[in-house]
Amino acid sequence: MNQWSETVRVQLNFPLVRIKEPVIWHLSHHFRLKFSIRYAAISPETGGYTVVDFTGEREDINAGLAWAQEQGVEVSALGVNGENEWAI
Repeated sequence: MNQWSETVRVQLNFPLVRIKEPVIWHLSHHFRLKFSIRYAAISPETGGYTVVDFTGEREDINAGLAWAQEQGVEVSALGVNGENEWAI
């Protein structure tokens, strides 16, 4: 990470068909993002969500989150660089 890195807090909503896939690992490995899972609620009957802080270069974050959306994961931004920390 360099001086141009930032941290975003997002909520990832997983449909039932995606809960067993390693989406967060893929974001970390293929898009060079560091992550911290802040909260998770997953059910094998209904799907679920996680609140995750991702740190990386803005273009990598944008590309990774766009990829997640293409996989059917709903992405909701909760904060950038410490703003809205109260969210979770």
